[in-house]
Amino acid sequence: MKNGKLVAAQIGCGAFANEQDMPNLAAHLGVELRYCCDVDLAAARMAAERYGAKRAMADYIEALDDPELDFVKVATPHDMHMPIVMEAARRGKHIFCEKPMAMDIEDCWKMIREVRRAGVKFCVDLNRRMSPAIRSLRERAREHKVNERHNPWRYVETDRTRLPEELATNFLLRIQDESASYRLIHLDPLHGGGQVLGETVHWLDLATWFFDDQFPVEVTAWGSSRLTHGVNLRFSGGDTATILFDACGTFDYPKEMYEVTSRGALFRSLFFVENRYYGMPDMPTETFPLQRDGISDRVPGDGFAAYMRKAELQRGNGLKANWTALTVDKGHRAMLDGFVRAVRDGAPSPCDELAGMRSLLLARLAIRSMKMHMSVPVPVEDWSPVFA
Repeated sequence: MKNGKLVAAQIGCGAFANEQDMPNLAAHLGVELRYCCDVDLAAARMAAERYGAKRAMADYIEALDDPELDFVKVATPHDMHMPIVMEAARRGKHIFCEKPMAMDIEDCWKMIREVRRAGVKFCVDLNRRMSPAIRSLRERAREHKVNERHNPWRYVETDRTRLPEELATNFLLRIQDESASYRLIHLDPLHGGGQVLGETVHWLDLATWFFDDQFPVEVTAWGSSRLTHGVNLRFSGGDTATILFDACGTFDYPKEMYEVTSRGALFRSLFFVENRYYGMPDMPTETFPLQRDGISDRVPGDGFAAYMRKAELQRGNGLKANWTALTVDKGHRAMLDGFVRAVRDGAPSPCDELAGMRSLLLARLAIRSMKMHMSVPVPVEDWSPVFA
């Protein structure tokens, strides 16, 4: 720590790092972004100049050699996460790692052992669990499960007890995207592994976080692990989560929608900007501000309708080259805040090494289910491994 700030190194200065990582690190009052590292030295130098880092370098080991360095943010191709994490942990540096944690579950186990031996904080940037809209959606659903309230006109059968299925909660995670979002390195089996590993780990983690009082017992998946697919998780308490990932969609419409049905109620989250609740009395719509809103002067207000008008204006003005002018709050800044608190104050990591491993485990099981055309169990010894 230097002058009351945690000293950070960004390892990997690609498109996502420029969109989220480095702007958030540079703006954080508790962080000094000192190093930008990338095998493409020109990219590292451009990032350092843009975000005020003191040094740019092609070899991240130089940054790890700095005794004042507190943590690294790893945003390299997936296959490079493990060696960087292992080296950083051995040198006593805290680690904030992009998803997925690694390419293979055995690598995750080795990483867990190394960071625990070193006593460093580890966080995987599975940020959806930190989105204000999603956190509110879970809170409202949990409140209803404990204290059901229904509109007075609702018809309820009174001559029988409810069936187990009627007491279950079902979580639908709907993602529509354009395949043009993904460069070939994301689909390469050695570097990216396809979208189940590269993207759906987000929603596998979100589902297990949403039902964190249970554990998944079965995975059923279909489609292509490289692009369009679906995954269903069955949990120990009877609840379910279904992820639908479609790579044949359009940027004209928001990417992510979430729905929860539970005990005669519907909870909807519209692309992190608006939550609507149905089936319960006195449940007002909630709206959430954008992370970045460069169009607020032309289209004021929050919520889904306002966001759609802003997005249309952005596209119409040809602002695609600067998508960061309009960014919904998917929890990136809150995840960084939580990680900084974990390092500075000894608080728990907001998404620790075990959570990162579990999202990859489910992704690998989903791929196995696709290839076998059958449901597969979640082995308890893999879900809750024991480390000597």
